[in-house]
Amino acid sequence: MFNITKQEIENSDKIRSAAKTWAYNNLDYLNKPMKLLLIKLFGTSVKVRKGSDKFDTYVMYLQPADKVAVKTLCSGAEASGCKKDCLISSGQLGMTLGQSATTKKTILYLLRNDWFNQQLLIEIDKAECKAIRTGTPALFRLNGTSDIDFEYIVAQRPDSLFYDYTKILNRLRKNTLNNYDLTFSGSMYTQQSRNVLRKAVQRNHRIAMAFNTKNLKDDELKLPEGMLSFDKTDLRHLDSNSIGHLKRKGSNKNQRQQDNKIYDSFFVTLANLEEFNNIIQGN
Repeated sequence: MFNITKQEIENSDKIRSAAKTWAYNNLDYLNKPMKLLLIKLFGTSVKVRKGSDKFDTYVMYLQPADKVAVKTLCSGAEASGCKKDCLISSGQLGMTLGQSATTKKTILYLLRNDWFNQQLLIEIDKAECKAIRTGTPALFRLNGTSDIDFEYIVAQRPDSLFYDYTKILNRLRKNTLNNYDLTFSGSMYTQQSRNVLRKAVQRNHRIAMAFNTKNLKDDELKLPEGMLSFDKTDLRHLDSNSIGHLKRKGSNKNQRQQDNKIYDSFFVTLANLEEFNNIIQGN
């Protein structure tokens, strides 16, 4: 990969002004030798490590939506209302090092896309070689905090196993790749997003729903009994086509109490719970 220059950054119409400022100030870091990027392109999280007894899971995290990119990397984020509560701001990803790494990877994706794609394939191949050595199969999630159509990558590695969450319902309908498992990420944010959720239920897609709760003793909203927990592992491809719940990440009790009064929310809240139940029951 040849170096990214200040002039190239300045002239780019693909990255936002704040990201350009970051790139100016971190040009040496942005242009570190390629071999240092081999372990930076993919990352892991606490959640995906919960399934590590069955698979070695590799997740790629980019800066979501339009935080860095002029053209959003999450085309369903605006309609679903998930930008404010994106996982990019929680846990290790929310720390300075995590933010720098995801910003760097996003700029490389935008300005060095051919190299980025080749590097991605190289890392997938290396992970598969490790899987052969250890006997633990590899599993890849390319959209840890983005919603990009990576089918062109998945199709080039038909013997590798990939999975993603998406807010774009048509991606599930159009996906014909046997090695690419997709879960629809539902939202209660607008009437339109609720209608899309209803369609996903009617089509019997696997659906992940985030609830405005951590399911603690003093949480007003409790997780529904009998519904699958998608927090226990991230091995969605092993689940049936059913609806699973996710706890809210990176919030406090007061915030959850206030947000439970909101009807038009990315989350299932006390305010919209009745309609959510009607939707999943097919009413």
